[in-house]
Amino acid sequence: MNEAAAAAGLDARSTSGASAAHESDDLKIHTSDFPGMVLVLTPLVRNIYLLWSRFIKVALTAKIKMSFIDGIYLKPAGNSKECKQWIRTDSMVFSWIMNSISNDIAKTFSYAKSTRSLWLQLEARFGQANGPMIYNLQQEITSISQENMDIISYFTKIAMLWDELECVDPTPECSCSSQRTMADKDASTQLMQFLIGLDDSFDAIRN
Repeated sequence: MNEAAAAAGLDARSTSGASAAHESDDLKIHTSDFPGMVLVLTPLVRNIYLLWSRFIKVALTAKIKMSFIDGIYLKPAGNSKECKQWIRTDSMVFSWIMNSISNDIAKTFSYAKSTRSLWLQLEARFGQANGPMIYNLQQEITSISQENMDIISYFTKIAMLWDELECVDPTPECSCSSQRTMADKDASTQLMQFLIGLDDSFDAIRN
C-alpha cells in the first residue's frame, strides 16, 4: 500500500470514528434524564413559538440532542442495537418537548411518529412570523422611552425588544460584502432608537 492510500485509509477511519463518537453522544441518556422532564419554564402557547423554539434548541444543544429535531441523526435501519437505542432516546426527547407544550396544543401533536416529525409539524403550524407581530414589536421599539427607569433597565428593555424582533424577523444571512453594511446600519438605527428614548437629563449625550 502506498503512502497516499494509507493516508486515505487513515482519514476514512478517523472520520468514521468521529461520526460514531458523535452518534454515541447523541444517543446517551444520563441518569438525571427522565420522560417527565420539562425543558423550558414557559410552555408553548400560540403566540410565543419563535422564542419558545429558541429556548428549546438551547436546552437540547446543552444535552447534545439537537440532532433529533434537525434531522441530522435519523433512525438507523434494521433492528440493530443502535436502532433500539435511537428509538429509546428519540422517545425521551419527544416526551421532553411534549411536556414543554401547553395542554390544549399538545394533544394536537401527540400522534407524531418521531421527534423530528413533531418538530416539523410545530414549525409548520406556528413557525411563520406574522405581520401583526412584527408590526407590534416595531411600534413598541419606536415608542419606548426611559421614563422612570434607570438607564440600565431602559437599555435592557429595549435590547430585549431588538432581540425578539431579530428572532421573529431575522436579517437574511449572506457572505457578500453588503452583510457588514447592513449590520452597521442596524447598529446605527438601534443607537438612535436608544438615544431618542432617553429622558431630558441625557440631552448632552444626545447632542
